[in-house]
Amino acid sequence: MNKEHTLKIAALVQGHLDASPYSVGEVAVLSGFKGPEMLEGIARGDFRVPLDKVLLLAQALGCDKRQLFVLVLTSWFGAEFVRMVEEVFAGGSASSTEQGWIGFLREFYGENIPELTPSLRRRLRLLASLPS
Repeated sequence: MNKEHTLKIAALVQGHLDASPYSVGEVAVLSGFKGPEMLEGIARGDFRVPLDKVLLLAQALGCDKRQLFVLVLTSWFGAEFVRMVEEVFAGGSASSTEQGWIGFLREFYGENIPELTPSLRRRLRLLASLPS
């Protein structure tokens, strides 16, 4: 078990539980757990999220399902495996230049990439058009 990623998951889950209008028991039911014990263990960092519960949990918490899924996969299989899976499945969908930009944005925003609003589009266009 990758404790570092389990603790990241715990912090993410606990933060969303604290902000949720639902109780821990309600989130557990919405996530497909039989009771709150497993979810409480995940929030403490004692248990890993079962792979079949990741998307339901993300939906119940209202968190970024990609971010949660990557953290959960990493906690189960390690960072190298997750990078390999991303490379295989994203490899054909974006050019190396696009992948470089996407990687930079993820690094810059720390996986919390903001919505691309018209205002942000204008700022990026302005930034890209500035002379060097």
